[in-house]
Amino acid sequence: MKTLFLLLQLTAFAAFSQKGDTIAVGPETLRLNNINYGNHWYAIYFKKTKMAPANQMMLAKINVERKIQNEKSVIVVTQQWDRDTVIHSAVTRFDPKTFSTLTHDTYWKRRDYTGKFDFVNKQASIEGKIADSLKTKAISDFNDSFARYNLNWHSDLVIFPLLPFKENRVFKINFYDPGSSKSKDVYYKVEGSEQLLSANGKTDCWVLVIRHDKPASSQKFWISKKSNEILKEEDEFGGQYRYKLKLAVAENN
Repeated sequence: MKTLFLLLQLTAFAAFSQKGDTIAVGPETLRLNNINYGNHWYAIYFKKTKMAPANQMMLAKINVERKIQNEKSVIVVTQQWDRDTVIHSAVTRFDPKTFSTLTHDTYWKRRDYTGKFDFVNKQASIEGKIADSLKTKAISDFNDSFARYNLNWHSDLVIFPLLPFKENRVFKINFYDPGSSKSKDVYYKVEGSEQLLSANGKTDCWVLVIRHDKPASSQKFWISKKSNEILKEEDEFGGQYRYKLKLAVAENN
């Protein structure tokens, strides 16, 4: 996972040509009626080649709900990633009108730190075994993120279904992953439609793609046209692959 993370963060732009129907995503762009509330579980695994066996398998559990907190309505996205133990967790609160991040609390076992980012009061703290230089950079990136409207990159699986899909449309999104990346523009292109096969038959999906050229890597997402759910993600980097596949049911649904 660390290798993939570094690859995706090193690139500031997509390699494909940004021609035609390009939309700079803002609050007015998002179709907030498409928010998929409830529990969404994904199997995540890596493969050294497409024909190789799966390895480093884990389970990502994502819950999306609307709550009243401090007499205000908020959307809360809770994530927990399991592999024998909890290797990552995050709780993110969003403004229901703009989907701007209100707070983001995160824990990573492999990085051995906990981060708390309060966008309302513009305060951030990072605790744990993390180098002072990395902590300073994370706080600086947090302060810089207020210069423009941005969306929380860590909740991309929740956000992508909110986009107004159209053949060959390009979305310019200012994404920010608190504690992990700078706020920056990234470009995703709708590269057409495909059908996914499952036990329930064929599902028509939009295919959303981002490509990087330094180093070469890509991410593809299959979003159901009917349910607006992300059903599959395929990441390619250095000849290797990572997959996220949505499970048909969750343990606690």
